[in-house]
Amino acid sequence: MKGQFRMYDFTTFERKLFDPWMNQFKSGEGIGEFSFEKGGPTSLYGTTDMLISIFILNNLMLFDYQADEWANIINQFQDPKTGWYNKTYALHHFKEHTSAYAIAALHLIDRKPKYPFSWKNDILKSEKAHERWISGRADIRLIWSIIWLGSHVISGIPAMLSMTNQGNDEFFNWCFNWLDNHADPKSGFYHQGIHHRLGVNRIPSKHEMAGAFHMYYIYEWFNRKWPYPERIVDHCIRLQHKNGFWDKDVTYCIDLDGLYSMIRSSRNANWYRREDVKQTVCRYLENAERTLNDEEFFFKNYTNSHLLPGALSAIAECQKWFPELVKTAQTWKQSLDYACFI
Repeated sequence: MKGQFRMYDFTTFERKLFDPWMNQFKSGEGIGEFSFEKGGPTSLYGTTDMLISIFILNNLMLFDYQADEWANIINQFQDPKTGWYNKTYALHHFKEHTSAYAIAALHLIDRKPKYPFSWKNDILKSEKAHERWISGRADIRLIWSIIWLGSHVISGIPAMLSMTNQGNDEFFNWCFNWLDNHADPKSGFYHQGIHHRLGVNRIPSKHEMAGAFHMYYIYEWFNRKWPYPERIVDHCIRLQHKNGFWDKDVTYCIDLDGLYSMIRSSRNANWYRREDVKQTVCRYLENAERTLNDEEFFFKNYTNSHLLPGALSAIAECQKWFPELVKTAQTWKQSLDYACFI
């Protein structure tokens, strides 16, 4: 009922389910050795997924030598010639996601990449180079057409450069000006794909929402406000499914995308539609509580390491802004407040 709220309890998940689930992916004796799939070899995503998950649960307490061990495992996947990080199995992410995700994990433990980025000067050298990077190449125009997945190619670059202090003010200011000028006034999302330019599918979908989210946390990292926050709130609320999620009946990164975009846009607009936002949060938490605390459902559906971090971050986002709604053994941490990528 509108105006009546309860607290959603995730302590069963924390105390009984997370550790046994995590241990399925242990791939070696080292503190940070985890696989992407059960029984697999140590992998970049397995290691970084677990580090980020433990961090969000506020359980990542490391001595310096332990942080060094995590960092050494992560950095063994970095290409010394290019600085990009490499994945060793099929996961539908571009190198920009793989690399920015690795650097974010390192940032959470105050560690850095081992090798410099040989590619950065091709982007930083001039405004013409900036333009080519964000919209001028044939492949990047295709990226904008698959915006949910492809947006990592855009957001990953300023994220990596900012977390490693390898960017410059001229580039970052240019980047934000471009994003400001290309946001759709009717939604706050980015309609730069081929189908958008042809006027096809103009009603914003979860794909545009999720793609735009990857830009919003860059804005947030730089303490800048993105345009059209009221329209973003409207569409994020509209796009929530009856199950409380923004996709299927398993909470994962798309729910973080919807919640983060909605809540922080509402905050940026003087808490526009705050009551509706809170109701939307409650609908999400109700199903998240049910599914994450259900041992059979949880182990059946979370069969790789990468599905869970986004869900945990979504719950942490709810708790950050509506602490009266979320019960946990200890307060969770929104990793995006500490590292500029997820």
